[in-house]
Amino acid sequence: MGADEEGTHKRWMSLRADVVEPRVASFRGEVIKSTGDGLLLQFEQPADAIGFALVTQLYLAEIPPGGSDALQLRMSANVGDVIAERDDIYGDGVNIAARLQEFAGPGGIVISGSIHDRVKDDLRYHAADLGFLTLKNIERRIRAFKIAHQELRPPTISVAHALKPSVAVLPLQMLGLEAKDAYLAQGIVHDIVASLAGIRELFVVSSTSTLGFSDPTIDPAAICHRLGVRYLVTGTLTRHGELLRMRVQLIDVDTRSMLWTNQYESPIWQLFDVQEKIATSIAYALLPHIHISELRHAERKIPQSMNAYDLVLQGMYRLYRLGDDDMIAARTLFERALEHDPHYAAAYALMAKWYILHIGEGHSTDFKADSEEALRLASRALEFEQSDPMALAIFGHINSFLFAAYDRAIDAFDRAIGGTPNSAIAWSLSASTYCYLGDGPRAVARASYGMSLSPLDPYAYFYQSALTNAHYTNGTFDEAVYWGTKVMAAAPRFVANLRLLAASLVAADSVNQAREVGAALLRVDPSFSVEKFCSWYPIKQPDRRALFGKRLIEAGLPR
Repeated sequence: MGADEEGTHKRWMSLRADVVEPRVASFRGEVIKSTGDGLLLQFEQPADAIGFALVTQLYLAEIPPGGSDALQLRMSANVGDVIAERDDIYGDGVNIAARLQEFAGPGGIVISGSIHDRVKDDLRYHAADLGFLTLKNIERRIRAFKIAHQELRPPTISVAHALKPSVAVLPLQMLGLEAKDAYLAQGIVHDIVASLAGIRELFVVSSTSTLGFSDPTIDPAAICHRLGVRYLVTGTLTRHGELLRMRVQLIDVDTRSMLWTNQYESPIWQLFDVQEKIATSIAYALLPHIHISELRHAERKIPQSMNAYDLVLQGMYRLYRLGDDDMIAARTLFERALEHDPHYAAAYALMAKWYILHIGEGHSTDFKADSEEALRLASRALEFEQSDPMALAIFGHINSFLFAAYDRAIDAFDRAIGGTPNSAIAWSLSASTYCYLGDGPRAVARASYGMSLSPLDPYAYFYQSALTNAHYTNGTFDEAVYWGTKVMAAAPRFVANLRLLAASLVAADSVNQAREVGAALLRVDPSFSVEKFCSWYPIKQPDRRALFGKRLIEAGLPR
Protein backbone atom coordinates (compact mmCIF):
# COMPACT_ATOMS: atom_id res chain seq x y z
CA MET A 1 0.00 0.00 0.00
CA GLY A 2 2.86 2.36 0.77
CA ALA A 3 4.42 1.91 -2.67
CA ASP A 4 1.23 1.85 -4.76
CA GLU A 5 -1.97 2.45 -2.81
CA GLU A 6 -4.35 2.61 -5.75
CA GLY A 7 -2.81 -0.33 -7.62
CA THR A 8 -2.68 -2.52 -4.52
CA HIS A 9 -6.32 -1.74 -3.73
CA LYS A 10 -7.35 -2.77 -7.25
CA ARG A 11 -5.37 -6.03 -6.96
CA TRP A 12 -6.92 -6.79 -3.58
CA MET A 13 -10.44 -6.16 -4.86
CA SER A 14 -9.73 -8.34 -7.91
CA LEU A 15 -8.31 -11.10 -5.71
CA ARG A 16 -11.40 -10.97 -3.50
CA ALA A 17 -13.83 -11.12 -6.42
CA ASP A 18 -12.03 -13.69 -8.58
CA VAL A 19 -10.29 -15.96 -6.05
CA VAL A 20 -11.33 -15.57 -2.42
CA GLU A 21 -15.09 -15.12 -2.52
CA PRO A 22 -15.79 -17.91 -5.06
CA ARG A 23 -13.75 -20.31 -2.90
CA VAL A 24 -15.59 -19.19 0.22
CA ALA A 25 -18.87 -20.06 -1.50
CA SER A 26 -17.61 -23.41 -2.77
CA PHE A 27 -16.74 -24.39 0.81
CA ARG A 28 -20.16 -23.31 2.06
CA GLY A 29 -18.85 -20.26 3.85
CA GLU A 30 -19.94 -16.65 4.20
CA VAL A 31 -18.14 -13.32 4.05
CA ILE A 32 -19.28 -11.57 7.23
CA LYS A 33 -17.48 -8.27 6.70
CA SER A 34 -14.48 -6.55 5.19
CA THR A 35 -11.84 -5.05 7.45
CA GLY A 36 -10.28 -2.97 4.69
CA ASP A 37 -7.25 -5.12 4.00
CA GLY A 38 -8.86 -8.30 5.33
CA LEU A 39 -12.01 -10.37 5.57
CA LEU A 40 -13.91 -12.02 8.42
CA LEU A 41 -15.33 -15.34 7.20
CA GLN A 42 -17.70 -17.84 8.80
CA PHE A 43 -18.10 -21.55 7.99
CA GLU A 44 -20.56 -24.03 9.45
CA GLN A 45 -18.02 -26.89 9.49
CA PRO A 46 -14.38 -26.73 10.68
CA ALA A 47 -13.22 -28.90 7.75
CA ASP A 48 -14.71 -26.42 5.29
CA ALA A 49 -12.86 -23.52 6.91
CA ILE A 50 -9.51 -25.30 6.83
CA GLY A 51 -10.15 -26.66 3.33
CA PHE A 52 -10.79 -23.13 2.07
CA ALA A 53 -7.61 -21.82 3.73
CA LEU A 54 -5.41 -24.57 2.32
CA VAL A 55 -6.59 -24.40 -1.31
CA THR A 56 -6.37 -20.60 -1.27
CA GLN A 57 -2.86 -20.77 0.16
CA LEU A 58 -1.79 -23.23 -2.55
CA TYR A 59 -3.29 -21.13 -5.34
CA LEU A 60 -1.52 -17.95 -4.18
CA ALA A 61 1.78 -19.78 -3.63
CA GLU A 62 1.79 -20.93 -7.27
CA ILE A 63 1.28 -17.42 -8.73
CA PRO A 64 4.49 -15.96 -10.23
CA PRO A 65 5.78 -12.95 -8.25
CA GLY A 66 4.80 -10.54 -11.02
CA GLY A 67 1.30 -11.97 -11.47
CA SER A 68 -1.76 -9.78 -11.14
CA ASP A 69 -2.94 -11.74 -8.09
CA ALA A 70 0.51 -11.86 -6.46
CA LEU A 71 -0.53 -10.73 -3.00
CA GLN A 72 0.35 -12.69 0.13
CA LEU A 73 -2.39 -13.37 2.66
CA ARG A 74 -2.08 -14.46 6.25
CA MET A 75 -4.96 -16.57 7.55
CA SER A 76 -6.09 -17.89 10.91
CA ALA A 77 -8.99 -20.03 12.09
CA ASN A 78 -10.72 -20.94 15.32
CA VAL A 79 -13.91 -22.78 16.26
CA GLY A 80 -16.42 -21.61 18.85
CA ASP A 81 -19.78 -20.06 19.61
CA VAL A 82 -20.47 -16.56 18.26
CA ILE A 83 -22.95 -13.78 18.82
CA ALA A 84 -24.46 -12.89 15.45
CA GLU A 85 -25.80 -9.51 14.44
CA ARG A 86 -26.96 -8.27 11.07
CA ASP A 87 -23.53 -7.42 9.64
CA ASP A 88 -21.09 -8.85 12.16
CA ILE A 89 -20.27 -11.65 14.59
CA TYR A 90 -18.72 -11.32 18.02
CA GLY A 91 -17.36 -13.49 20.77
CA ASP A 92 -14.25 -14.87 22.39
CA GLY A 93 -13.80 -17.34 19.52
CA VAL A 94 -13.71 -14.52 16.96
CA ASN A 95 -11.17 -12.59 19.06
CA ILE A 96 -8.90 -15.63 19.30
CA ALA A 97 -9.00 -16.14 15.53
CA ALA A 98 -8.09 -12.49 14.98
CA ARG A 99 -5.17 -12.62 17.42
CA LEU A 100 -3.81 -15.87 15.99
CA GLN A 101 -3.43 -14.16 12.61
CA GLU A 102 -0.52 -12.13 14.02
CA PHE A 103 1.55 -15.33 14.18
CA ALA A 104 0.85 -16.53 10.63
CA GLY A 105 3.40 -14.52 8.66
CA PRO A 106 3.01 -13.72 4.93
CA GLY A 107 1.39 -16.64 3.13
CA GLY A 108 0.93 -18.56 6.38
CA ILE A 109 -1.99 -20.16 8.19
CA VAL A 110 -2.29 -20.50 11.97
CA ILE A 111 -5.16 -22.42 13.55
CA SER A 112 -6.19 -23.04 17.15
CA GLY A 113 -5.65 -26.40 18.76
CA SER A 114 -9.40 -26.86 19.10
CA ILE A 115 -10.03 -26.66 15.35
CA HIS A 116 -6.92 -28.73 14.61
CA ASP A 117 -8.28 -31.54 16.81
CA ARG A 118 -11.54 -31.49 14.85
CA VAL A 119 -10.03 -31.79 11.37
CA LYS A 120 -6.62 -33.48 11.71
CA ASP A 121 -8.02 -36.96 11.02
CA ASP A 122 -10.05 -35.89 7.98
CA LEU A 123 -7.72 -33.48 6.16
CA ARG A 124 -4.10 -33.92 5.09
CA TYR A 125 -1.78 -30.98 5.68
CA HIS A 126 1.60 -30.13 7.20
CA ALA A 127 1.36 -28.95 10.81
CA ALA A 128 3.92 -27.46 13.18
CA ASP A 129 3.05 -27.14 16.87
CA LEU A 130 3.43 -23.55 18.12
CA GLY A 131 2.69 -24.56 21.69
CA PHE A 132 0.59 -22.37 23.97
CA LEU A 133 0.61 -18.75 22.81
CA THR A 134 -0.04 -15.65 24.86
CA LEU A 135 -2.53 -13.57 22.88
CA LYS A 136 -3.25 -9.90 23.43
CA ASN A 137 -6.37 -9.30 25.57
CA ILE A 138 -7.00 -13.07 25.89
CA GLU A 139 -6.74 -14.22 29.52
CA ARG A 140 -5.81 -17.85 28.84
CA ARG A 141 -2.99 -19.15 26.68
CA ILE A 142 -4.12 -20.74 23.41
CA ARG A 143 -2.66 -23.86 21.81
CA ALA A 144 -1.94 -23.20 18.13
CA PHE A 145 -0.55 -24.88 15.01
CA LYS A 146 1.00 -23.41 11.89
CA ILE A 147 -0.21 -25.39 8.87
CA ALA A 148 0.49 -25.60 5.15
CA HIS A 149 -0.96 -27.40 2.14
CA GLN A 150 0.64 -30.82 1.68
CA GLU A 151 2.03 -29.77 -1.72
CA LEU A 152 3.93 -26.86 -0.13
CA ARG A 153 6.99 -26.83 2.10
CA PRO A 154 6.27 -27.71 5.73
CA PRO A 155 6.04 -24.58 7.89
CA THR A 156 8.98 -23.53 10.01
CA ILE A 157 8.37 -21.96 13.38
CA SER A 158 9.98 -19.71 15.92
CA VAL A 159 7.73 -19.44 18.93
CA ALA A 160 10.11 -17.98 21.47
CA HIS A 161 9.10 -14.43 20.61
CA ALA A 162 5.43 -15.38 20.93
CA LEU A 163 5.95 -16.35 24.55
CA LYS A 164 8.25 -13.52 25.60
CA PRO A 165 8.62 -9.79 24.92
CA SER A 166 10.73 -9.60 21.77
CA VAL A 167 13.27 -6.92 20.94
CA ALA A 168 15.70 -6.03 18.18
CA VAL A 169 18.45 -3.43 18.47
CA LEU A 170 19.02 -1.59 15.18
CA PRO A 171 22.34 -0.12 14.04
CA LEU A 172 22.94 3.31 15.50
CA GLN A 173 22.77 6.15 12.98
CA MET A 174 26.22 7.73 12.71
CA LEU A 175 26.29 11.54 12.77
CA GLY A 176 29.59 13.20 12.05
CA LEU A 177 31.48 9.91 12.03
CA GLU A 178 33.70 8.68 9.22
CA ALA A 179 32.99 5.44 7.39
CA LYS A 180 35.96 3.81 9.10
CA ASP A 181 34.17 4.24 12.44
CA ALA A 182 31.16 2.17 11.33
CA TYR A 183 32.44 -0.88 13.19
CA LEU A 184 32.35 1.15 16.41
CA ALA A 185 28.59 1.71 16.16
CA GLN A 186 28.09 -1.95 15.26
CA GLY A 187 30.17 -2.99 18.23
CA ILE A 188 28.06 -0.94 20.63
CA VAL A 189 24.89 -2.58 19.30
CA HIS A 190 26.52 -6.01 19.56
CA ASP A 191 27.36 -5.45 23.22
CA ILE A 192 23.90 -4.11 24.08
CA VAL A 193 22.38 -7.23 22.52
CA ALA A 194 24.88 -9.43 24.35
CA SER A 195 23.81 -7.92 27.68
CA LEU A 196 20.11 -8.34 26.90
CA ALA A 197 20.48 -11.87 25.55
CA GLY A 198 21.18 -13.29 28.98
CA ILE A 199 17.79 -12.19 30.35
CA ARG A 200 15.52 -15.23 30.28
CA GLU A 201 12.31 -13.20 30.00
CA LEU A 202 13.35 -11.66 26.66
CA PHE A 203 13.53 -12.93 23.09
CA VAL A 204 16.42 -10.98 21.57
CA VAL A 205 17.28 -11.02 17.87
CA SER A 206 21.01 -11.25 17.18
CA SER A 207 22.82 -8.04 16.31
CA THR A 208 24.07 -9.46 12.99
CA SER A 209 20.46 -9.90 11.84
CA THR A 210 19.80 -6.17 12.16
CA LEU A 211 22.83 -4.87 10.24
CA GLY A 212 20.78 -4.52 7.04
CA PHE A 213 18.39 -2.03 8.65
CA SER A 214 20.64 1.00 8.82
CA ASP A 215 18.40 3.16 6.58
CA PRO A 216 16.44 5.49 8.92
CA THR A 217 13.60 5.82 6.38
CA ILE A 218 12.56 2.16 6.68
CA ASP A 219 9.18 1.82 8.40
CA PRO A 220 9.67 0.39 11.92
CA ALA A 221 6.58 -1.79 11.47
CA ALA A 222 8.15 -3.39 8.38
CA ILE A 223 11.36 -4.10 10.31
CA CYS A 224 9.43 -5.70 13.18
CA HIS A 225 7.50 -7.81 10.70
CA ARG A 226 10.71 -9.08 9.08
CA LEU A 227 12.38 -9.82 12.41
CA GLY A 228 9.30 -11.08 14.26
CA VAL A 229 9.60 -8.66 17.18
CA ARG A 230 7.41 -6.10 18.92
CA TYR A 231 10.01 -3.70 20.31
CA LEU A 232 12.76 -1.79 18.51
CA VAL A 233 15.74 -0.02 19.99
CA THR A 234 17.03 2.75 17.72
CA GLY A 235 19.39 5.65 18.18
CA THR A 236 22.20 7.88 16.99
CA LEU A 237 25.91 7.97 17.69
CA THR A 238 27.95 11.16 17.40
CA ARG A 239 31.68 11.36 17.91
CA HIS A 240 33.49 14.58 18.78
CA GLY A 241 37.15 13.69 19.03
CA GLU A 242 37.35 11.27 21.96
CA LEU A 243 33.82 12.10 23.13
CA LEU A 244 30.88 9.84 22.22
CA ARG A 245 27.30 11.03 22.41
CA MET A 246 24.48 8.49 22.10
CA ARG A 247 20.73 9.03 21.99
CA VAL A 248 18.75 5.81 22.28
CA GLN A 249 15.00 5.20 22.23
CA LEU A 250 12.75 2.20 22.75
CA ILE A 251 9.67 1.90 20.51
CA ASP A 252 6.60 -0.30 20.89
CA VAL A 253 5.71 -0.77 17.24
CA ASP A 254 2.30 -2.30 18.01
CA THR A 255 1.14 0.95 19.60
CA ARG A 256 3.52 3.26 17.68
CA SER A 257 4.60 4.70 21.03
CA MET A 258 7.99 5.61 22.43
CA LEU A 259 8.42 3.88 25.78
CA TRP A 260 11.72 5.37 26.74
CA THR A 261 14.49 7.64 25.48
CA ASN A 262 17.76 8.77 26.94
CA GLN A 263 21.05 10.41 26.00
CA TYR A 264 24.53 9.46 27.09
CA GLU A 265 27.85 11.27 26.79
CA SER A 266 31.11 9.60 27.55
CA PRO A 267 34.77 9.54 26.60
CA ILE A 268 35.34 6.70 24.18
CA TRP A 269 37.34 4.77 26.74
CA GLN A 270 34.24 4.58 28.95
CA LEU A 271 32.15 3.04 26.17
CA PHE A 272 31.49 -0.17 28.05
CA ASP A 273 30.09 1.61 31.11
CA VAL A 274 27.65 3.45 28.85
CA GLN A 275 26.62 0.21 27.14
CA GLU A 276 25.81 -1.32 30.52
CA LYS A 277 23.59 1.63 31.48
CA ILE A 278 21.72 1.43 28.18
CA ALA A 279 21.11 -2.31 28.52
CA THR A 280 19.85 -1.80 32.07
CA SER A 281 17.47 0.99 31.02
CA ILE A 282 16.04 -1.03 28.13
CA ALA A 283 15.50 -4.06 30.33
CA TYR A 284 13.60 -2.08 32.95
CA ALA A 285 11.47 -0.34 30.32
CA LEU A 286 10.53 -3.70 28.79
CA LEU A 287 10.19 -5.79 31.92
CA PRO A 288 9.49 -3.70 35.02
CA HIS A 289 9.60 -6.77 37.21
CA ILE A 290 12.95 -8.16 36.12
CA HIS A 291 15.05 -9.02 39.12
CA ILE A 292 18.33 -7.16 39.38
CA SER A 293 20.06 -10.50 39.86
CA GLU A 294 18.95 -11.61 36.38
CA LEU A 295 20.39 -8.48 34.85
CA ARG A 296 23.68 -8.88 36.66
CA HIS A 297 23.80 -12.47 35.46
CA ALA A 298 23.42 -11.17 31.90
CA GLU A 299 26.25 -8.66 32.12
CA ARG A 300 29.41 -9.50 30.22
CA LYS A 301 33.01 -8.94 31.18
CA ILE A 302 34.72 -6.36 29.01
CA PRO A 303 38.24 -6.20 27.63
CA GLN A 304 40.65 -4.00 29.47
CA SER A 305 41.92 -2.53 26.22
CA MET A 306 39.86 -0.64 23.66
CA ASN A 307 42.43 -1.60 21.03
CA ALA A 308 41.80 -5.30 21.69
CA TYR A 309 38.08 -4.73 21.22
CA ASP A 310 38.66 -3.00 17.86
CA LEU A 311 40.88 -5.81 16.65
CA VAL A 312 38.42 -8.56 17.60
CA LEU A 313 35.57 -6.82 15.78
CA GLN A 314 37.68 -6.57 12.63
CA GLY A 315 38.86 -10.17 13.03
CA MET A 316 35.28 -11.47 13.26
CA TYR A 317 34.44 -9.72 10.01
CA ARG A 318 37.38 -11.36 8.20
CA LEU A 319 36.83 -14.81 9.76
CA TYR A 320 33.31 -15.21 8.38
CA ARG A 321 34.38 -14.41 4.81
CA LEU A 322 36.31 -17.74 4.54
CA GLY A 323 38.74 -16.56 1.86
CA ASP A 324 42.37 -17.65 2.21
CA ASP A 325 43.58 -14.06 2.68
CA ASP A 326 40.72 -13.37 5.08
CA MET A 327 41.63 -16.37 7.24
CA ILE A 328 45.24 -15.23 7.48
CA ALA A 329 44.15 -11.69 8.32
CA ALA A 330 41.65 -12.89 10.94
CA ARG A 331 44.27 -14.93 12.75
CA THR A 332 46.67 -11.98 12.77
CA LEU A 333 43.99 -9.67 14.16
CA PHE A 334 43.08 -12.08 16.97
CA GLU A 335 46.75 -12.55 17.86
CA ARG A 336 47.22 -8.77 18.00
CA ALA A 337 44.12 -8.46 20.21
CA LEU A 338 45.62 -10.93 22.68
CA GLU A 339 48.87 -8.98 22.69
CA HIS A 340 46.91 -5.91 23.76
CA ASP A 341 44.78 -7.78 26.30
CA PRO A 342 46.04 -11.26 27.30
CA HIS A 343 42.88 -11.80 29.41
CA TYR A 344 40.32 -11.19 26.65
CA ALA A 345 38.08 -14.28 26.56
CA ALA A 346 36.37 -13.49 23.23
CA ALA A 347 39.73 -13.27 21.44
CA TYR A 348 40.73 -16.73 22.72
CA ALA A 349 37.34 -18.17 21.75
CA LEU A 350 37.48 -16.75 18.24
CA MET A 351 41.04 -17.98 17.78
CA ALA A 352 39.74 -21.43 18.74
CA LYS A 353 36.96 -21.04 16.17
CA TRP A 354 39.60 -20.13 13.60
CA TYR A 355 41.19 -23.55 14.20
CA ILE A 356 37.80 -25.27 13.81
CA LEU A 357 37.46 -23.72 10.35
CA HIS A 358 41.14 -24.31 9.54
CA ILE A 359 40.67 -28.04 10.17
CA GLY A 360 37.11 -28.40 8.90
CA GLU A 361 37.83 -26.63 5.62
CA GLY A 362 40.77 -28.95 4.89
CA HIS A 363 43.68 -26.56 5.49
CA SER A 364 45.33 -28.33 8.42
CA THR A 365 48.51 -30.34 7.86
CA ASP A 366 48.63 -31.62 11.46
CA PHE A 367 45.18 -32.60 12.68
CA LYS A 368 46.28 -33.68 16.16
CA ALA A 369 48.35 -30.58 16.93
CA ASP A 370 45.76 -28.16 15.54
CA SER A 371 42.95 -29.89 17.45
CA GLU A 372 44.89 -29.66 20.69
CA GLU A 373 45.61 -25.97 20.07
CA ALA A 374 41.92 -25.32 19.43
CA LEU A 375 41.02 -27.01 22.73
CA ARG A 376 43.74 -25.08 24.58
CA LEU A 377 42.48 -21.75 23.29
CA ALA A 378 38.83 -22.53 24.09
CA SER A 379 39.78 -23.68 27.58
CA ARG A 380 41.80 -20.50 28.04
CA ALA A 381 38.75 -18.42 27.10
CA LEU A 382 36.74 -20.15 29.83
CA GLU A 383 39.45 -19.49 32.39
CA PHE A 384 38.77 -15.77 31.98
CA GLU A 385 35.01 -15.94 31.40
CA GLN A 386 33.51 -19.25 32.48
CA SER A 387 29.90 -18.28 31.63
CA ASP A 388 30.50 -16.67 28.21
CA PRO A 389 28.03 -18.40 25.85
CA MET A 390 30.19 -18.07 22.74
CA ALA A 391 33.23 -19.50 24.54
CA LEU A 392 31.16 -22.36 25.97
CA ALA A 393 29.60 -23.12 22.57
CA ILE A 394 32.96 -23.17 20.80
CA PHE A 395 34.47 -25.29 23.60
CA GLY A 396 31.55 -27.71 23.24
CA HIS A 397 31.85 -27.93 19.47
CA ILE A 398 35.60 -28.55 19.64
CA ASN A 399 35.02 -31.44 22.05
CA SER A 400 32.50 -33.17 19.79
CA PHE A 401 33.86 -32.17 16.37
CA LEU A 402 37.55 -32.76 17.00
CA PHE A 403 37.63 -35.20 19.94
CA ALA A 404 34.27 -37.06 19.76
CA ALA A 405 33.79 -36.16 23.45
CA TYR A 406 30.01 -35.89 23.11
CA ASP A 407 29.05 -35.82 26.80
CA ARG A 408 31.55 -33.07 27.56
CA ALA A 409 30.22 -31.12 24.58
CA ILE A 410 26.58 -31.43 25.65
CA ASP A 411 27.49 -30.28 29.16
CA ALA A 412 29.11 -27.14 27.70
CA PHE A 413 26.12 -26.42 25.46
CA ASP A 414 23.72 -26.88 28.36
CA ARG A 415 25.73 -24.39 30.42
CA ALA A 416 25.79 -21.90 27.55
CA ILE A 417 22.04 -22.11 26.90
CA GLY A 418 21.18 -22.21 30.60
CA GLY A 419 23.04 -18.95 31.16
CA THR A 420 22.11 -17.27 27.87
CA PRO A 421 18.91 -18.74 26.44
CA ASN A 422 19.06 -16.51 23.35
CA SER A 423 22.53 -17.61 22.19
CA ALA A 424 22.12 -18.47 18.51
CA ILE A 425 25.62 -19.92 18.26
CA ALA A 426 25.05 -22.27 21.22
CA TRP A 427 21.78 -23.64 19.84
CA SER A 428 23.20 -24.07 16.33
CA LEU A 429 26.53 -25.63 17.25
CA SER A 430 24.80 -27.98 19.68
CA ALA A 431 22.75 -29.29 16.73
CA SER A 432 25.96 -30.60 15.17
CA THR A 433 26.75 -32.68 18.24
CA TYR A 434 23.31 -34.32 18.06
CA CYS A 435 23.99 -34.98 14.36
CA TYR A 436 27.17 -36.87 15.26
CA LEU A 437 25.14 -38.88 17.79
CA GLY A 438 22.49 -39.69 15.18
CA ASP A 439 19.61 -37.84 16.89
CA GLY A 440 18.06 -36.22 13.83
CA PRO A 441 14.83 -34.81 15.35
CA ARG A 442 16.68 -33.10 18.19
CA ALA A 443 19.31 -31.77 15.79
CA VAL A 444 16.63 -30.28 13.51
CA ALA A 445 14.83 -28.68 16.45
CA ARG A 446 18.02 -27.09 17.80
CA ALA A 447 19.29 -25.89 14.42
CA SER A 448 15.87 -24.41 13.59
CA TYR A 449 15.70 -22.60 16.91
CA GLY A 450 19.23 -21.28 16.53
CA MET A 451 18.40 -19.88 13.12
CA SER A 452 15.20 -18.28 14.45
CA LEU A 453 17.34 -16.34 16.93
CA SER A 454 19.37 -14.91 14.06
CA PRO A 455 16.91 -14.75 11.13
CA LEU A 456 18.65 -12.16 8.97
CA ASP A 457 22.29 -12.69 9.87
CA PRO A 458 24.48 -11.64 6.91
CA TYR A 459 26.56 -14.74 7.68
CA ALA A 460 23.50 -16.94 8.23
CA TYR A 461 25.10 -19.77 6.26
CA PHE A 462 26.82 -20.94 9.46
CA TYR A 463 23.41 -21.50 11.05
CA GLN A 464 21.84 -22.79 7.83
CA SER A 465 24.60 -25.35 7.37
CA ALA A 466 23.65 -26.76 10.78
CA LEU A 467 20.18 -27.33 9.29
CA THR A 468 21.74 -29.09 6.29
CA ASN A 469 23.54 -31.46 8.64
CA ALA A 470 20.49 -31.89 10.87
CA HIS A 471 18.16 -32.80 7.99
CA TYR A 472 20.76 -35.16 6.50
CA THR A 473 20.97 -36.92 9.87
CA ASN A 474 17.18 -36.92 10.15
CA GLY A 475 16.77 -38.56 6.75
CA THR A 476 14.79 -35.59 5.40
CA PHE A 477 17.10 -35.32 2.42
CA ASP A 478 15.02 -32.89 0.35
CA GLU A 479 15.20 -30.42 3.23
CA ALA A 480 18.94 -31.03 3.55
CA VAL A 481 19.36 -30.30 -0.17
CA TYR A 482 17.25 -27.15 0.16
CA TRP A 483 19.39 -25.71 2.96
CA GLY A 484 22.67 -26.96 1.52
CA THR A 485 21.90 -25.32 -1.83
CA LYS A 486 20.99 -22.09 -0.05
CA VAL A 487 24.29 -22.11 1.82
CA MET A 488 26.26 -22.91 -1.33
CA ALA A 489 24.77 -19.87 -3.07
CA ALA A 490 25.81 -17.62 -0.18
CA ALA A 491 29.18 -19.25 0.59
CA PRO A 492 30.40 -21.32 -2.39
CA ARG A 493 33.78 -21.96 -0.71
CA PHE A 494 32.30 -23.42 2.50
CA VAL A 495 33.68 -26.97 2.22
CA ALA A 496 31.84 -28.31 5.27
CA ASN A 497 28.55 -27.50 3.58
CA LEU A 498 29.65 -28.87 0.21
CA ARG A 499 30.37 -32.25 1.80
CA LEU A 500 26.92 -32.41 3.37
CA LEU A 501 25.16 -31.18 0.24
CA ALA A 502 26.90 -33.74 -1.98
CA ALA A 503 25.95 -36.61 0.35
CA SER A 504 22.38 -35.33 0.67
CA LEU A 505 21.97 -35.15 -3.11
CA VAL A 506 23.18 -38.75 -3.46
CA ALA A 507 20.74 -39.82 -0.75
CA ALA A 508 17.97 -37.97 -2.62
CA ASP A 509 18.84 -39.84 -5.87
CA SER A 510 20.23 -36.71 -7.57
CA VAL A 511 23.64 -38.18 -8.37
CA ASN A 512 24.43 -35.89 -11.31
CA GLN A 513 23.85 -32.80 -9.18
CA ALA A 514 25.86 -34.40 -6.40
CA ARG A 515 28.83 -34.80 -8.75
CA GLU A 516 28.61 -31.15 -9.70
CA VAL A 517 28.84 -30.25 -6.03
CA GLY A 518 31.70 -32.72 -5.59
CA ALA A 519 33.57 -31.03 -8.43
CA ALA A 520 33.00 -27.64 -6.80
CA LEU A 521 34.43 -29.01 -3.54
CA LEU A 522 37.56 -30.25 -5.27
CA ARG A 523 38.10 -26.85 -6.85
CA VAL A 524 38.25 -25.39 -3.33
CA ASP A 525 40.07 -28.33 -1.67
CA PRO A 526 41.94 -30.30 -4.39
CA SER A 527 43.61 -32.59 -1.85
CA PHE A 528 40.33 -33.85 -0.35
CA SER A 529 40.26 -37.59 0.37
CA VAL A 530 37.18 -39.45 1.61
CA GLU A 531 39.19 -41.98 3.63
CA LYS A 532 41.31 -39.29 5.26
CA PHE A 533 38.22 -37.25 6.09
CA CYS A 534 36.23 -40.19 7.46
CA SER A 535 39.17 -41.27 9.59
CA TRP A 536 38.45 -38.40 11.97
CA TYR A 537 34.92 -37.18 11.20
CA PRO A 538 33.03 -37.74 14.48
CA ILE A 539 29.84 -39.58 13.41
CA LYS A 540 29.55 -42.00 16.33
CA GLN A 541 28.09 -45.05 14.59
CA PRO A 542 30.62 -46.73 12.22
CA ASP A 543 27.91 -47.81 9.78
CA ARG A 544 26.55 -44.26 9.47
CA ARG A 545 30.07 -42.88 8.98
CA ALA A 546 30.76 -45.52 6.31
CA LEU A 547 27.52 -44.67 4.52
CA PHE A 548 28.43 -40.99 4.55
CA GLY A 549 31.80 -41.82 3.00
CA LYS A 550 30.16 -44.07 0.39
CA ARG A 551 27.84 -41.25 -0.64
CA LEU A 552 30.78 -38.85 -0.96
CA ILE A 553 32.51 -41.33 -3.27
CA GLU A 554 29.30 -41.62 -5.33
CA ALA A 555 29.43 -37.83 -5.63
CA GLY A 556 32.75 -38.19 -7.43
CA LEU A 557 35.10 -37.42 -4.57
CA PRO A 558 38.35 -39.45 -4.47
CA ARG A 559 38.79 -42.26 -1.98
